[in-house]
Amino acid sequence: MKKKGDTAWQMIVLGLLAAAMVVSLMIPESLLTPAGPKRVEISILLRQGDSAVWATARQGMEQAAEDLGAELRFLTLEAEEGADQVELLRRQADMGVDAAVVIPADCAALEQQLDGWQALPVVTLESQVEGARAFVGPSDEELGRLLAEQAARGCAVSGEVLLWNAFPGCAGPARRLESAKAALEAAGYAPRVCEKLTAEQLEQADAVLCFEPVSLEQAAALAAQCETPPRVYGAGVSSTVVAALETGDIAAVAAWSDYAAGYLAVSQAVNAARRQPVESKTLPVTLVQEGETYDQDHQKLLYPVFP
Repeated sequence: MKKKGDTAWQMIVLGLLAAAMVVSLMIPESLLTPAGPKRVEISILLRQGDSAVWATARQGMEQAAEDLGAELRFLTLEAEEGADQVELLRRQADMGVDAAVVIPADCAALEQQLDGWQALPVVTLESQVEGARAFVGPSDEELGRLLAEQAARGCAVSGEVLLWNAFPGCAGPARRLESAKAALEAAGYAPRVCEKLTAEQLEQADAVLCFEPVSLEQAAALAAQCETPPRVYGAGVSSTVVAALETGDIAAVAAWSDYAAGYLAVSQAVNAARRQPVESKTLPVTLVQEGETYDQDHQKLLYPVFP
């Protein structure tokens, strides 16, 4: 009799467990799992020609999006017009995007748009812009001074030193140029600023300084055509820049982690979208000279391995 009672209790317990399992399968998973942070949408506004140069930064952005619960939308300008970028930014706000990361095409136009504009929080790369919530990048003053000091080591005071202002509307490269110019003039040089660069100009020059990677790639290609090429110095890294460092077509580069720049920019944009504290981030700069590309200290900067 006792054995039959035990069997009945076992059947009741098994029945209850089966019923609980059925009920749990019927309840939506969203009700069983604690709600996480809201997934946010971030637009990344690139300039024309930036896609290849910022490839490593894009890897950092995508990793940050995966880690922090964000969706990214990469948008590239068809022309280097600040007004077009501002209009594109306005459209992102109208579409309900939560935040934007912008590489400014025209800092003055972007500042004018951001003045008192609360529709969309913006984080900038390369150039600091008034009205943006945060900036991620190296110290422009330090970078310009570092390039000037390196150029002075390889060029006589009487030599012709060109400073290429390839993107006059971009405040970051412009500040780097002004810092380099001041350092060279303080050392007794008479650097010449140019907004266009030709092979003929480079034939007469002893050194040329570029202040972001797009113009650096172009200057190295032009210098390679010269019978007596100048020494080329610049800021920023790309696969083309690294290859030119390996062959000696570029004498030295001021480099920083583009992967970190992309990751930090998206993380700050996510914070802004979620109304969490936001802060600018200054990235450390390392000077890499020709012949040093395979040094262990430079491997992560020049040949990043993505997680």
